[in-house]
Formats: sequence, C-alpha cells, structure tokens
Amino acid sequence: MKAQVPSWSLPLRLLHWLMAALLVALLAVGWWMTHVHRDLGTTFALYQWHKSYGLLVLALLVLRLLARLAPHPPPLEHSRLERGAARTAHLGFYALMLALPASGWLMAAASPLALPTRPFELFTLPAPVAPDAALFERLQLLHEVLAYALLGLIVLHVLATLKHQLVDHDGILRRIGF
Repeated sequence: MKAQVPSWSLPLRLLHWLMAALLVALLAVGWWMTHVHRDLGTTFALYQWHKSYGLLVLALLVLRLLARLAPHPPPLEHSRLERGAARTAHLGFYALMLALPASGWLMAAASPLALPTRPFELFTLPAPVAPDAALFERLQLLHEVLAYALLGLIVLHVLATLKHQLVDHDGILRRIGF
C-alpha cells in the first residue's frame, strides 16, 4: 500500500502543467524561429505567437504567485540540502518566468524593425523603449542566455523529480500529478 502524500490543489496542479507545457513550447519555438526557420511570412507569425504566449506566461505567473499565498500541503521530509536546492530552483523559475517575458518585450520594442507587439491580435502593447539597434542586440543576447538558463533549470527539475520518484520512492510526483 502506498503512503498518502498530500497533493497541491487541482487548480495549482493544472497551472503547473499548463505553464510547463507553455515554457517548453516557447523554448522550442524560440529556438526554431531563430536557428532553423527562414520563411519570412511564417517567421513573423511565429514571433507573434512567441510574444503572445510569452506574455501569457507572465500573466499566469501573477496567478501562480498569488496562489503561493494560499495554504498548501506541508513539505515532505527531505534533507536541508534538498530543501535549499528546491527553494533555490523555485526562486530561479519565478525569476526566469518574469525576466524572459520582460526581456522579450523590451527586445521587441528595441528592434530596429519597430514591429508592434499584438498579444493574440487583441491589442497593441505599448513599447517601453524606442527602437535602438545596440540595445536590441544586448537584449537579444540577454533573452537567449535567460532561455538557456531556463532550459537548464527545467532539465535539473526533471532529473530531481526522477531521483525522488525512482530512487527515493517518496511520492513527490503524486503531489503535482494527476
């Protein structure tokens, strides 16, 4: 018989997996549109898709941060090192989920092409900075470095989850799964 493991609420579990899917899709599309795809018409559509869903991640992050204020299951018994690593990883995720959309928005505004950001074609987001080629290049590098940092953190998160699931058998995946 498996021990009962307290889980997160259904809305929080859904939010976790929705954001995880969005982040992986954004990383994949971001890499594809900057390294592989060359058809300008489709590339423009990919950039608009990428910007729209990146901003959606930012909006969902606000919900997620508010949800952190609600009661949640007690932490599982782990070593001090594991608790510290988990806390650091979660802070890293939150920082990257804020910094990536922010740097993307700034980068899009600084682009010499001066193309508007129109989330889901619903409205035009105001440009926080004027077009500036030098600033655009710096923000482009920052955005790319942050994206690779997020990818690395996702890999570490998955590996840590697998360790807990397959080695420790502590049921940690049941807390956030279905």
